[in-house]
Amino acid sequence: MQSIYRLWLAAMLLVAVPAQAQRILLGLKGGATIANGIGADAKNSSLRFGAHGGGLLRIKLTKHLAVQGEALYTQRGDNSSAYGPSIQHRLDYVSFPVLAQYHWDDIFFEAGPYFSQLRSVTPVVAQRTPVGTAAFRKQDAGFVVGLGYQDSTGFSVGWRYNGGLNNVFRRVDIDGSSQVQLRNSSVEFYLAYLFTRVR
Repeated sequence: MQSIYRLWLAAMLLVAVPAQAQRILLGLKGGATIANGIGADAKNSSLRFGAHGGGLLRIKLTKHLAVQGEALYTQRGDNSSAYGPSIQHRLDYVSFPVLAQYHWDDIFFEAGPYFSQLRSVTPVVAQRTPVGTAAFRKQDAGFVVGLGYQDSTGFSVGWRYNGGLNNVFRRVDIDGSSQVQLRNSSVEFYLAYLFTRVR
């Protein structure tokens, strides 16, 4: 967890140093998440509806360009109760996206990486012996693409896709069996507010 936080903080500081004379904005955001598993073995994965929320820091570099770092609690995983290739759990992460943004009037586009730390695991079907976090990788990393609308009062609304690049399961070799390949995938719809008005 500390290594991910340090990486996120270092990325923001690298941008903030040359941006001292530019505007730095703080805000809050939150919304709905629709998640499932993707990958070669995701045939039985089904959609899970969840939530996300947290804080953001935006550094305006120019009129059109900005960098935004976020610290979010987010729910991923899937809602499958079937045995076989599926996640069968809600996965709760603390996630740190670092995004480049292009603002065109009130519309903005954003893209960048995210780094996440697994905090808790909840099975879809209650089990006598819950697996806890032991079966899952503690870290996740991936990419983010999205777009949104930002008004001059500080409110914004947006859509975002998060694509995981790591397998959600830890590697376990049992009798030479092949590793199940499943990655996180989620779509987020959110509202956000910046405490300083945007000009």
